[in-house]
Formats: sequence, structure tokens, C-alpha cells
Amino acid sequence: MRIRTVIYLCSIVASLWILSRLFTSNPSPSPILSPVYVDNDRHIEEKRDIDSSSCDISMDSYKKCYKYTTDLLPYESVSIGIETILFLKKQLNITNETLVNASLYWNQDDRFKPFKNFIGSTNKCEVLYCGANDAGTDGLEFISQYANCQVWFLEPVAQFYDKLIHSQAILEKLQTGKHHFYQIGVSNKNDLIDITLQDIKEAQAVTLIGKQQNKENPMNEMKYKLILRDAAEILFEFHMLSKTINQTVIGELNLIHLNCEGCEYDVIERLIKTNLIQYIRIVQFGSHRPSAIRSSVSQRYCCLQQMLSATHQLEFGIPWAWERWLRKDLF
Repeated sequence: MRIRTVIYLCSIVASLWILSRLFTSNPSPSPILSPVYVDNDRHIEEKRDIDSSSCDISMDSYKKCYKYTTDLLPYESVSIGIETILFLKKQLNITNETLVNASLYWNQDDRFKPFKNFIGSTNKCEVLYCGANDAGTDGLEFISQYANCQVWFLEPVAQFYDKLIHSQAILEKLQTGKHHFYQIGVSNKNDLIDITLQDIKEAQAVTLIGKQQNKENPMNEMKYKLILRDAAEILFEFHMLSKTINQTVIGELNLIHLNCEGCEYDVIERLIKTNLIQYIRIVQFGSHRPSAIRSSVSQRYCCLQQMLSATHQLEFGIPWAWERWLRKDLF
């Protein structure tokens, strides 16, 4: 009972602090730096600007990516690869056939493969886990594999967060005082958005993409406020990165792990635009096709691939499933 009381008090204090940050006027922007470009000889040679508007859709790599992603999931109703597998299995059951190429569409076990060059010379290890849901499964696995790491669990939906911090596995981690839990989501800016109970009931996970623009509530349902934080800001607020007196950025984040039902586009684009992506050793995310952006999500996904490839190299990946990018100097 004492532990739960402390958890609730901590949650209230954290929420008040976050709200104060949201509405502070003229927040200081994160520094705009030039990302490191690593050539084929694995040496840092030059710097160049990367911006979310710099995607070149005329490149052959973009065209190949676009064709592959659209051919892979041609079904309008599908949001991720596992749904394609379920759809195909249903179709094949009619003819008593078996799906033999499921690995083309879904690779959830790959996200737990050992990381290459995960921890640097300082032995510092920090993981930002966005989309912990109600069990924090991935974060718990990282703690199990890498005992030296600190994990930040982020989950904006109150109903999920409440279950998360009261699960026995998470309570044990809270007692250590080593790991961190926040009832926030991440995006490309600070924001407060509304969701309804129906949004939460519709699926085991909630996508927030499109909720900022969609203010309609025809059933007049009770709304729940969700806090979204600027991904570029929290890297400094959580002291993963810091700035010297002359504004030079120091430090690095070992891993950003995104399983947030579509926030991966806003978050990674934001980190690329602010050029903070170069301070992240490993970027791992599940890519989704939220209904609000489904008509253009293939273009956005392929642009993300193109921009990430300037500083990171793809280790493995399947569109609409899981992929991992390692900073080029780690190869």
C-alpha cells in the first residue's frame, strides 16, 4: 500500500511538472546542429544539413521502397504486418492451404535480437521506450538483457499507464529506483490532445495520429486529456543529452525504441530536423499505417528511410513491422 501511495504521489507531481513545461512561454529550442555523414570507409568526413523536406522522391531507392511497401500491404484495412498474416490465413483456410511466408510480413521477435555495439566506452546505458502500453513488455526484456541500463517507460493513456505501474513486474522495477515511468507520449511538439473512451476500447493500443486535428465528438463522450512532449526537448530534460556553455551538445542515447502506433514518423522526423538523431546509437521502431495518414503513409515511410540512411544503417527491417537502424560509426 505504501508503494502504491508513493507511485500515485510521484505520478501527480510528474504530471504537474509536465503541464507547467507545456504552457511555459517561449521555451528555449533545442540547438540546430549539422548531422555527421559517415562514408563507406566508416570515417567522419563531412557534415550536411538534413531536413524533413529534403526527401528526394526521384531517387531510385525511393521508387523501389514505394513500390515494395505498397505491394507488400495492398489491403486498405490493414495497419500492420500481423494483420496481413491473419487476413491471408483466413483466406487460405477456405482452401485448406497453409501460409508459408509469414516472415515476409511480420518479425516481432527480431526486436529482441542482441544489439551490436550497444554500450559505449563510458558504460552509460539509457533506453527511451515510447509506447509502454499496460505491461511494458519490451522495456522489461531490455532490463533483463542489459542489467546496466536505465529504461524510461513512456505511456500517455491513463488507463494503460495505471495498469502498467501496478503490475507486479513493474512494481519490482520501481522499487530499485533505477528506472523511470512517465504518463506522457512523444511527438514533434508539445501538445494536449483529447481522446474518448471509444478510442481506447477500439483496440489494445491507441494511435494518436490525427487526434490533434479531429475535434469531432458526435456522441458527446467524456474526453481524456493526453500529454504529448517534444521528442527533442525530453532528451535534454531527462539528461540523456546536455549542452556546454557554448551550446555544444554532449552525451548520447543508447536506444530509442518506438512502439507507439504511428508516432514514429513525427518523432524520428523531429530528431532528424533538429539534427539530434546523430546522438542516438540505435533507432528501433515498429512502423504502422494509421488510418488518418494511410493514403500517404508509404511516401512518408520511404522518405524516413531515405533520411535515416544519412546517419544510420539498416540492420534489419520489414515495412509495417519492426526495423533497427545503427549509427554508421558503430559498424
